[in-house]
Amino acid sequence: MKYLIALSACVFVFSACTENEQVDARSCELMSQTEKHLIMTKSIDSLETIVYRDTFGTNKEAANQLLQQYSKFAETFPGDKEKSPEFLYKAGALSRGAGLPLKAIRCYDQFLKKYPANDKSSEVSFLIAFTYDADMNEINLAKEAYQEVVTRHPGDHWALQATQRLKTIDMSDEELVQFFMKKDQESAL
Repeated sequence: MKYLIALSACVFVFSACTENEQVDARSCELMSQTEKHLIMTKSIDSLETIVYRDTFGTNKEAANQLLQQYSKFAETFPGDKEKSPEFLYKAGALSRGAGLPLKAIRCYDQFLKKYPANDKSSEVSFLIAFTYDADMNEINLAKEAYQEVVTRHPGDHWALQATQRLKTIDMSDEELVQFFMKKDQESAL
């Protein structure tokens, strides 16, 4: 319901701008962009409420709409250095959760290209590697991506995680169990 109200308001604002020829076109565009930003933000908030309220599953239609809205917002407002990267990050996470790893990687790549200095860039880099690793079982791509995390973010928490995964990525399940048992024994001493 909130989504329909927001959409109606958007249509009203856009039609008002085209009908009133006396209003300066530039101020109408600015008003439209401001209104559009507000309407899209409210729409995303409403969809998030629908998608994330059910802990046992998600409303797939609302999740698809939310993914579209996240991407559209980031495309429409690339200068919003707070919400656009946040929405790309969330779009990647939602895509992974929906079993769409390639879409997740595209969202994460877009995040890194547009917002390389963002505080979450090292985590997003790691998530690309992890998605290749855990979701797609693309070990060679995962290794490259983990190595990129280590190279681009030396000393960072996510680089340390990537380094650990590079040490264990080629191990069998049995080797992993032995590796972690040995680490537990060493830490107990």
